[in-house]
Amino acid sequence: MTIEQMIEAILDKLNIINKGVIKAEQFDGSKNEDLKEIYEFVMMRDSLSLAEVDAIVDELKSLKTV
Repeated sequence: MTIEQMIEAILDKLNIINKGVIKAEQFDGSKNEDLKEIYEFVMMRDSLSLAEVDAIVDELKSLKTV
């Protein structure tokens, strides 16, 4: 799975309306494992609390390289 596919799936699952905030182009391969862990965590959950969504978005922002 590509970075773009993981980001898109995560944002869809989190119901993020403004998907332009986090773009696949802002990530490089150096953080791929961290991104994959976030992806797997989000995909295995049936639902997420608002606090979890905020924490995940903050983590994604911290992984951006651009």
